[in-house]
Amino acid sequence: MRTLTGPAVATGVAAALAAVTALVALDDAGPAALARHAYLVPVAAAALRFGVLGGGFAAAGAGLLMAPVVLPEIERAGLTTEAIEGLVSLAGLAAFGTLVGAATTRARREVARYEALVAVRRAVAGAASLDAALGRLRAALARRLGADVALVAREGAGTLVAGGAGVAPGSAVARVLATGRPLFVADAGGGPRPRRAFVTPLVAEAAVIGALAVERAGELGRGERAAIEALGAHVGVALENARLAARQRRFAEELAEKVAGATARLAEIDRAKSAFVAIASHELRTPLTALQGFSELLALRRVAPEEVARFGRIMHGEARRLGRIVSDLLDLSRIEQGLAPALRRTTVDVPALVADVVEVLRRAAPAHPIEVDCPPGLPPLDADPDALERVLTNLVGNAVKYSPPGSLVSVRARRRGAGVALAVEDRGRGIPAAALGRVFEPYYRAPDAVPAARGAGIGLAVVKALVEAHGGTVYLESAPGVGTAVTVVLPGVSPA
Repeated sequence: MRTLTGPAVATGVAAALAAVTALVALDDAGPAALARHAYLVPVAAAALRFGVLGGGFAAAGAGLLMAPVVLPEIERAGLTTEAIEGLVSLAGLAAFGTLVGAATTRARREVARYEALVAVRRAVAGAASLDAALGRLRAALARRLGADVALVAREGAGTLVAGGAGVAPGSAVARVLATGRPLFVADAGGGPRPRRAFVTPLVAEAAVIGALAVERAGELGRGERAAIEALGAHVGVALENARLAARQRRFAEELAEKVAGATARLAEIDRAKSAFVAIASHELRTPLTALQGFSELLALRRVAPEEVARFGRIMHGEARRLGRIVSDLLDLSRIEQGLAPALRRTTVDVPALVADVVEVLRRAAPAHPIEVDCPPGLPPLDADPDALERVLTNLVGNAVKYSPPGSLVSVRARRRGAGVALAVEDRGRGIPAAALGRVFEPYYRAPDAVPAARGAGIGLAVVKALVEAHGGTVYLESAPGVGTAVTVVLPGVSPA
């Protein structure tokens, strides 16, 4: 359906007024002619199309056209009934045109306000960020208001600006952001005609979150400024919603990434546990097989005394190895339950402990020279000797396992404050930098370590738990092709 233009409607209204006047003039009833009521039609049309001004002009036109009919009647016979009816009709037309025009203007303002709100919501809907929402919102408001529009929004300690390079100190926008009150500038300059500017704060949850600046050549009346101020309140809420939506999207994306990472990690741990079960079974089977074989030899055969002693030493070593594996598994179970390993503390002499552990490992790995540097005078430790033995055994065992035969393994002890620092170094293949952050995780083994030697991947996790249960720290340094150094720092005996 085609909409009539303003000139077309004005021409139609003028023609209708003329036609009604002709009908009134042809009626013998004069001012009381029934045709005078037909003036309501063009007056209503003008009021509906042009608002208050249109309705007022149409009513005035009808009055001027009726004057040649009403005034002669008054001059000839005074205020007769017909003359009074004509005057009442003119007054009614004026009131009717004004009321209908005012109602039309109010309705159009409400429609414009509703359309502006819809445009605001559409502009910010689906914006990926607050900056994008500002840009889209500014473009929508500029089209809707027919003016230059700038939007400013606070973001953290700074501001985001759409429609300008920034917020100049002392500018109207800066003052509105500081005071939270709207500001009208009668002439912002920049042209031969005065450019009016109006800046209103954007408020959300009783806080000023930004500003809306509107500037145009020509008038910005009180009514329009009030409408812009009301629009600013809605824009503030929309921007805050856009900010919250963008934050929620970022949170959802981060959460999805974390969930995906956690899922992948759980899958990795599940695979590692499956591999751990197989490896742990092998680790347990090896000493059990040795114990079973040598015990059968002792039970079924007559063996020379020196062989009995040798078998006994082997069985003792395998039994100790089996005990360490079981202890590691028990400690790992406590770690996964969030419990600290159980300790039986006593005073521990560091040089003696290091000597005992190294002596056992030297017999177990004769192909690896193990160097000990443990000066006298080291402070005693308040520790569980069995736990410290397992710590050293794990560290030295790893150094032997992951370094080539014949390469040197060093065990050093040094005073560190009131405690002792124990360092185990090897000249092995080293650990890649990408794996260093995970070497103390249960079940984790560096990718290039898997083919080098078998292992359950729990030794360093148990070492870390035991050291921390003593109130100490452990850290590892390594470089591919250079070797690995693990340092354990333990507190000394507290003075009585």
